[in-house]
Amino acid sequence: MARGNESAHVRAACERQAAIYRSMAPGQRLEQALRMNRNMRTLLAAGFRMRHPSWTEAQVERAVADRILHARTE
Repeated sequence: MARGNESAHVRAACERQAAIYRSMAPGQRLEQALRMNRNMRTLLAAGFRMRHPSWTEAQVERAVADRILHARTE
């Protein structure tokens, strides 16, 4: 979660967020994960639409799917 080059404030915030997730019931965590996924997809689609106004909705949806499929964490 937190990386070595982050400030103590960022690490504390990440730890607090993790504690909040741990305190949730499994169903609540699932609902939160689904909400976060929908928000991510909505934001990605909005970005693609802004950068590529001539794209069809199918092209935007494909770009979102490709971005998620090929995402990496490093």
